Amino acid sequence: MYHLEPALPPKVTQLQRGLTLRANSLLVTLYGDALSTRQAPVSLGSLIELAGLFGLSARLVRTSAFRLTADGWFDVTRVGRRSFYGLSDVGRLRVVHAQRRIYDFAPHPWDGRWTLALVDARLKASTRQHLKRELLWSGFGQLSSNVFAHPHADHETLKDIISSTKTHDQLVVLSAQSIDGYAARPLATVMQDTFKVAAVGQAWQEFMKRFAPEQLDEPGMTPASAFFTRTLLIHEYRKVLLRDPQLPTALLPPDWPGDDARQLCETLYRSLAVRSNAFLAEHVSCTQAP
Repeated sequence: MYHLEPALPPKVTQLQRGLTLRANSLLVTLYGDALSTRQAPVSLGSLIELAGLFGLSARLVRTSAFRLTADGWFDVTRVGRRSFYGLSDVGRLRVVHAQRRIYDFAPHPWDGRWTLALVDARLKASTRQHLKRELLWSGFGQLSSNVFAHPHADHETLKDIISSTKTHDQLVVLSAQSIDGYAARPLATVMQDTFKVAAVGQAWQEFMKRFAPEQLDEPGMTPASAFFTRTLLIHEYRKVLLRDPQLPTALLPPDWPGDDARQLCETLYRSLAVRSNAFLAEHVSCTQAP
C-alpha cells in the first residue's frame, strides 16, 4: 500500500475548520464527484488514504464502506486479501440523480407549473420511507404525508425513482398551476416554510464565506491541495443544494444568495479540475486500469 504525503498548507486545511465530516457522506461525495467515472472498483486502501486527508481514521472508513455496502450503495470485489468497492446499480442510479442537480449550475426558468407526486396512503411503511427518501433527495418538498411538490422536476429522475421503488401503481404524478386572481404571497409563504428556505439561505451564506476567493491561494495550489479543496467544495455544496428546491425567483426572499453560491462553486470547481484529477490518477488504485 502506498502512502500519501500531502503536506497541505494551513490556508487549505482551514477550509475544514468547524465542519463535522461524516465518513459515509464523504465517501458518497468521493464517488459521486471523482470515483464514479472509473469503470473498475476502487481499493479500500485508496479510500482510506483519500479520506485520511480529511482526518478520518482507517477504522472509520472501513466501517462506513461496510455500512454503505449494506445500504445498497456499493458492491465489493475481493482480490486476494484486498477489497475493492464499486458503485452498485442502486448506488450508481443515486449518483446519477445527484449529478444532474449538482453539476447543472445554470438557473432554471419557471413556467408557473408544479409537479405533484401523490402517494397511495396504503403504501407499506418500508416502501414509503424508501420513496420519501428518494423524492427528497431529488429536490421534492413534502407538503403533507402523501403529497410532494417540485417546481421543475427532472422527469427522467422521477421515472427512475418510480421504477426503483416499484411504485408504478401507488404513485400519481400531476401537473399543477396557480389560478389567476388569487394572491401570490400565500403561495410564496407556504413554499418557503415547506422547503425551510430561510435555513437554506443561511447555509448558502456560510458556504460562500468559507470558499470566498480572497481566502484561497488557488493559482498556487498543489495537486493534493486542489483535490482537498475540490472535494470539500463539492461536499459542502452538495449538502446545501440537496436541501434547496431552487424555487422560482418570484417565490424566493429578496437578495437570495443561491445563485451567487452556484456561480462561485462552478468557477472554483473548474479552476481546480485539472490539478485534482492529476492527483487522483496518481493515488487511486483499481482492480484494473480505469
